[in-house]
Amino acid sequence: MEEFESEDQQIQAIKKWWKENGASLLLGLGIGVGALLGWREYLAYQTGHSAEASDLYQTVQTQVASNRLDDEHMRKADTIRNEFADTPYAALVSLAQARHAYENGDAESAIMHLRWAIENSAEADVKHVASLRLARILIAQKQYDEAESVLLGEHPAAFTAGYEELKGDLYVARGEIAQARVAYDKAINAADGNPGRWLLLKRQDLGSVDHS
Repeated sequence: MEEFESEDQQIQAIKKWWKENGASLLLGLGIGVGALLGWREYLAYQTGHSAEASDLYQTVQTQVASNRLDDEHMRKADTIRNEFADTPYAALVSLAQARHAYENGDAESAIMHLRWAIENSAEADVKHVASLRLARILIAQKQYDEAESVLLGEHPAAFTAGYEELKGDLYVARGEIAQARVAYDKAINAADGNPGRWLLLKRQDLGSVDHS
């Protein structure tokens, strides 16, 4: 789906930032605990801890991409969440599990994994990617009030197009066409001159504003 491709680009940017800056971040944390463990030892532990989580995540993500997330890799995903919850990979693996669950017809599990990512991720961008995916599934499941609650939450400007597009989808599902037009227009305006083709088609399908 086009929407997932855009969100996945944001996820890739988050992972790239963590690889490039994670050591510096952990260094800052290590200094604070240095009196107890020695910051070098602490930093070495945290760096290895994050690297182990990254390796596990890449293994799970590869299986998700090929739609082969078997019991063994589900256990690895659970290990990431339970033993590496202090790394970004815990929330990222929840996104991967949610996608796999939904694509295999298990919307309830997908919703559960996405809520976990929203509640537990320390990364704001991951929270918003999870929120958008959650709202999309809730709309598809006709849980409109819950979807609206998610979409009315505060978000940074970088996510405005995604939130407004899904508001438009929600309004269309409810038959609130005038509000859908407004939401789609906001999404197009927020897309920095590069709105997705599906967004443009959805807006075009609603026609002009009715002045009658």
